Amino acid sequence: MDTRKWLLAVFCVGSLNAFSQGWGFGGNGSSGLSSYTSKKDVNYVGDGKGYHAMDIYYPKEEKASYPVIIHIYGSAWSSNNSKGSADLTTVGEGAVKAGYIFVTPNHRANNDAQWPGQINDIKAVVRYLRGNAESLKVDTSFIAISGFSSGGHLATMMGTSRNVKEYTVGSTTMDIEGNLGQFTEFSSSVDAVCDWSGPVILDKLNCGSAMDLNSFISPMMGNCSASQCPDKYALATAVTFMDPSDPPYLLVHGSADNIVAQCQSQLFYEELQKNNIECKYIPTGSDHGVNADKVLDMIEFFNTAREKRMAQKESVGNLPDVTGSVMAPSVTLKNGHLFIRGGEKNPFSFKIIDIVGKVVSQGICTSLVQQYDLSSLPKGLYVLMTDIGYNYRFLK
Repeated sequence: MDTRKWLLAVFCVGSLNAFSQGWGFGGNGSSGLSSYTSKKDVNYVGDGKGYHAMDIYYPKEEKASYPVIIHIYGSAWSSNNSKGSADLTTVGEGAVKAGYIFVTPNHRANNDAQWPGQINDIKAVVRYLRGNAESLKVDTSFIAISGFSSGGHLATMMGTSRNVKEYTVGSTTMDIEGNLGQFTEFSSSVDAVCDWSGPVILDKLNCGSAMDLNSFISPMMGNCSASQCPDKYALATAVTFMDPSDPPYLLVHGSADNIVAQCQSQLFYEELQKNNIECKYIPTGSDHGVNADKVLDMIEFFNTAREKRMAQKESVGNLPDVTGSVMAPSVTLKNGHLFIRGGEKNPFSFKIIDIVGKVVSQGICTSLVQQYDLSSLPKGLYVLMTDIGYNYRFLK
């Protein structure tokens, strides 16, 4: 038996063991989610392909809208149709019972597309949810993402690359965002991330004693190794894109994991801390799987992140007025117009950035009061950044 088939067999055995211990994969029809309202095989790209289908499960309590948890299955990037066994009895049930819509998407496997095809797929999932928010009852103010094993890798990438479109490392440029589907004008940003036992730093998979996953990663990289194509691997590693504006991260990983070494999460946690990104690491004694005992920790982590985000949004409706200060500008938002005061004695340049990092307006404030019409901008969260160190968030 070749390495690929042998490792797939181990993954399957691991899944069955996880299920029997109450850890991991819920099967088709065996999950308690069968009693919940759902939409199955929703094609989020519109191409009719099975690997672009997702299932959506709803809480039993009727509401106009719900926050969302997307969960990505583990498969060593080798399955394009495992949404029906995406930890339904653990993450899935935890999500819907806590009042979240639970979304489990398929994505292209390593033999369907080279990187960044896999992350392009997941970004298209988020854009589809935002683009169909009303019909799907999605509360777009909070969309969290979770993933197990290779799904954890994709989830971590979603967090740090949320403001990234095309990106270059060395001699290699990749379109991380992609343009799949009919909703490319919507943001693919996520608001919190949970990684379960993920191989997240692809060029350091040998940090501990575990299986060799390189035969699964190499096809995504054009049959190129990390030593041969370091730039490609960097563009598939969340650390490359980190900055302090990234969403909060929860990492859960067991010391008995003999498929993905626990040191992967430890190294990633250290990088998150270095970059001043809110993070929490829960090391356990478990092996490779989603530990049911820690699902509540994930829900609490997401709830806290959501509360913080809602508090932040409530605080940005009225921007601070610092009239009288020579250094700090005064910024107010009224009836779709932005009023900037304070440039007559100390001119400063500014730019307005949307949630995906795109500059939507820029200029230089040189007068007592300058007015800017924002009526053409879509509703959302924006940041006004000045070159004198004062930044303001506001909702339109």
